[in-house]
This record gives sequence, structure tokens and C-alpha cells, in this order.
Amino acid sequence: MNKFLSYITLFLCASITLTSCTSDDATEEALDKKLEVLEGKNTVTFNFDHKMFGEDLKYDTFYKSNGNKEELNITFLKYIISNFQLTDDNGEVFTYPKNEGYFFVDSESNDFKVVLKDVPAGRYTGIKFGLGVDQEKYLRGVEDQQEFWDLCREHNLTWGWLTGYKFINCQGFFTSAGSEADDFQLHIGSHGSKLDNYREVVLTTKDVVKVSDKYAATVELDVEVSKLLDDKNKISLVERQYIMVDKDRAPKIMENAVNMFSLKEVKITE
Repeated sequence: MNKFLSYITLFLCASITLTSCTSDDATEEALDKKLEVLEGKNTVTFNFDHKMFGEDLKYDTFYKSNGNKEELNITFLKYIISNFQLTDDNGEVFTYPKNEGYFFVDSESNDFKVVLKDVPAGRYTGIKFGLGVDQEKYLRGVEDQQEFWDLCREHNLTWGWLTGYKFINCQGFFTSAGSEADDFQLHIGSHGSKLDNYREVVLTTKDVVKVSDKYAATVELDVEVSKLLDDKNKISLVERQYIMVDKDRAPKIMENAVNMFSLKEVKITE
């Protein structure tokens, strides 16, 4: 009897083990089918959608008071974007070629798109890019970046070379406590090599940025413009309406600017 029970027990154990192995094999096979092999290269496009208090920004329009009790009317906004890095689901980082990695966004010329070409296949979940031009690039001299410098100059994103690029150029009008409208100008950048205001934006996404020779990706970014003056740092235009080469306010505005960007949506096209 005991010998018979031993046979039964051995049979049941073998059955359970076989079923478990079969189940594991089926799970792995399903994962393999779901995570198809990605090969080749394709484009990743970034669209920058300007907002004001969560709504699409309408230029030449006054908005409600911000945290500084100032109402803003944005005439235009332009800025430099650079040095893209994409991190995949294995932690591997793709760095976009530096010599091709400087772009601008300009509401006056309706340039709201940045296209990265020949991005290698992968499932990317991390995004990092620079706001402005880093010191390494700037210190290479104007000859190294003449084409981009000339382009930025056409879009009013430069001072003279000794001062450098305007990372952000935002202009418009403001009122405070019922006062008459007055103009403001924010020309924010590094001050040559003396003060480095270059900053980096780091974003993560639950929606995978899938890239291969079959798939191109589009990343929609919201840019909350109100945060330029009203975020971690409160910048009052009543106190100073023209902020340019300002060693105190310019770094604070750049710290605010990093927080303007948030990821809205990822679209994959075949």
C-alpha cells in the first residue's frame, strides 16, 4: 500500500513539474511575440505645444493674474533646444550627434518642431535635452558653429559673440493692480563664459518611444509658459521689466524654465 502511494505521489509531482515548465515556456513565447525585435533606424519628432495656465497659448492676449499678481500678454516666445539623449528600457543611452544637435523653437516663425534623424532602434523611456547652448560648444568658437549662429541671429536668439546666445527670448506686455499695460523683455542666456545658464530637462514616459525601420515616433510636449516667471522662483516684472544680462534673475528664470516642459503623449507610426 505504501509503495502504491509512493508511485501516486511521484506521478503527481512529475505532472506538476511538466505543467509548470510548459506554462513557463508558453509565457516566454508570448513575451517573445509581444516584444518583437526592433532593427534599423528612424526619426523621433518632438512637438512643443505652448500653454498658458493649461490652455493653448494665444499670443497678443492678456491672461489672468499669475502668482506675482501680474497679467501677461505674450507677443512671442523663442528658445534654443540642444543635446538630446534617449534612454531605453535596458538603461542604454543614445546621444544625438553633437554637431547636429542644436535647434530652436520660435513662435514668430511657427517653428515648434524638432526632428531627430537616424535614431537607432529601441524602446525608449527616458528623454533628456538641453535648454540653451552648453559651454563646451560655445567655447569652440564661432567658426565651429557659424551656420547655427547665423540662423539664431536671424531669429533674434543672439547677442554679440562675446556675450553669446540668447537661450530664451520672450517679449510682450504686462499689467499689475490695474495699471496701464507696459512692455517687458526677457533675453536670457549665458554671459559669455563668465556665467553659465545652460540647463537640462529630464523627462520619463510610461508610453514607450518605439523606434525601428518600421516605426517612427512623435513626442508631444506641453510647455507651460506661465512658469517662466511664476514657479520655484517668483520674478516680478514690476521690479524689473527688462531682464537681460542679469546675474541674479537670469539663473532663476532658467531654473523655472526647466519646469515648463512636460510629456503629453507619444505617438508611434508605421
